Amino acid sequence: MSIEFHARQPALPIRRNRSRLRNSNGAADDVGASSHATEWKIDNCVGNAMPSGKRDDALLEAIGSGGVQVIDLTYPMDEHSPYWPAGRDRSPFTARVTANFDLRACFARDLMLPEHFGTHIDAPAHALPGKSTVDQLRVATLLNVTCVVDVREGVQANADYLVSVADLEQHAEKRGAMPAGCFVFFCTGWGSRWPSQAGHINEDADGVKHFPGLSTEAARYLLERVRPASVGIDTPSVEGGTANDMVVHRALLGADMHILENLANLEQMPPTGAAVLALPLKLTGGSGSPARVVALVPGPQVLSKSGRLAE
Repeated sequence: MSIEFHARQPALPIRRNRSRLRNSNGAADDVGASSHATEWKIDNCVGNAMPSGKRDDALLEAIGSGGVQVIDLTYPMDEHSPYWPAGRDRSPFTARVTANFDLRACFARDLMLPEHFGTHIDAPAHALPGKSTVDQLRVATLLNVTCVVDVREGVQANADYLVSVADLEQHAEKRGAMPAGCFVFFCTGWGSRWPSQAGHINEDADGVKHFPGLSTEAARYLLERVRPASVGIDTPSVEGGTANDMVVHRALLGADMHILENLANLEQMPPTGAAVLALPLKLTGGSGSPARVVALVPGPQVLSKSGRLAE
């Protein structure tokens, strides 16, 4: 059995592709279309024919056997979760019990929370008028292979560290070029401060926030060289805490990608080879949404940088 996670790099301009799941008989099921050049493909190579009508679910088998590790990149959400903007006298998250087992045969709550709370996704409409809202994000753009750039060393020396072009070039030198249309995540180590409101937002006495983000140069580099489907980070925002504008947001979201913020457990991710699924709520007209983000990481059977898992 072999499972391969990869992103294709076609010649520009980027054309519409379809993500597919291939079964043991070679049939391909479309799971959505994307304007990005990224294709998620799971190939199941078997030597013997399966019994009629039976599907060999290679990915599920690999997950069950430990061949593929599932990592939760999402923080729990409650009234103790850090929030931004700060300055409120209480958390914007509220949960009110509307049914319990004393009165009814079920348990249920009403929730109130911001769109950009906890681990969440930014849709293009968050920074630019007239752009796609979260319900308009194509499903195929929410599943992708992922490169993780580790900048923890720089952040340890400077809480206001901004990811540089040099960081991206160093990653490419060590790990190979990022595939066009992939997800690009930045591990800053900021997750060690969760769930402390003071530590995560890191606001000083003058109200200035201090946490890492992306430089505008790094954002432009990604757009020119990689054209990612998503950029993610483990801080409250892709903008550095001291930024007073939305320059990085506008640059990235203007390219019709989405942004993932407050990602958890990025230190557990490999630099390459993993696939990530990010599922927001389908909020009509939403600028963003809390999201459940999970990674599928090939285990010790990994043979190469391509992300191929074989046994």
